Amino acid sequence: MEWTTHLLSGVAAGFAVTGGDWRGAAVGGVAGVVSDLDEHKSRFGKIFFPISFIINKTVGHRTLTHSLLFVAVVGALLSPIFDPWVVSSACAGILAHIAGDMLTGKVKLFYPFQTSVGLSVSRREFKMIDKVAAIVLIGFIVYECVPLLRNVF
Repeated sequence: MEWTTHLLSGVAAGFAVTGGDWRGAAVGGVAGVVSDLDEHKSRFGKIFFPISFIINKTVGHRTLTHSLLFVAVVGALLSPIFDPWVVSSACAGILAHIAGDMLTGKVKLFYPFQTSVGLSVSRREFKMIDKVAAIVLIGFIVYECVPLLRNVF
């Protein structure tokens, strides 16, 4: 998926796991793009270019950072430092990213095992799935915003 769709899915996931807390949505949104740290040509990977290049050349794209192992490691690293809602939002954002990439291709979900999990889709199908997912996610976020806006005004 495209980075914007990953961001939206992370927002929705973080919002959902925190019971509607927009702080969780923000954490989930950021975490939703973190998995592309393994792709030095991605928008997120360009920000962390030296690191993303090394990861990409060492383990490849859609491997380590698209795995359950990565989710567990991030959760373990964040747990001693942050409140549980931050950890759950971050892990949910990463899982949303992985799920999105499984809809538009294959990932090494059980890395370091090399079994690929996901759908094989054409570039055209990729773009269609990405657009539909983005529209659905925007709809969810807007729908969830309306009650919050009523409380503000």
